[in-house]
Amino acid sequence: MKPILPKSVLRRVMYRFLKDKNREISIAMFADLAGVSESIIKEVFLYQNLPLSEFVQRRVSKAYTEWKDGQIAIMQNRDNTKFYEYRKEARPALKKESKLQLVNGQFTIKMGIANRYDYFDQTLDEQLERG
Repeated sequence: MKPILPKSVLRRVMYRFLKDKNREISIAMFADLAGVSESIIKEVFLYQNLPLSEFVQRRVSKAYTEWKDGQIAIMQNRDNTKFYEYRKEARPALKKESKLQLVNGQFTIKMGIANRYDYFDQTLDEQLERG
């Protein structure tokens, strides 16, 4: 069993996940995958009007981890309706990545291959605020 993400990390990751227009999974489909309502997902993570309960934390963390690790595939019927399906073998979506990073007060370029749906890395703005 994979560990549950801490509340502060899950809030940050899910906010980025929900703001990403290229995530390939709708909010409604993700909410169904997590087993909570779409309005709860939006109120807790996007609008931040409701507190994050342990119940929602566990379900959303599990669903996000499965999505990020490539265990979920988005399928499409002939009538263009979409649905999700668990894969027998996980295949995470990978992409080429190059970005600026702040390391010990110096800017460096990070290049390589990264998971397309991994929202854990801090943005340059967040690194500058922290440092």
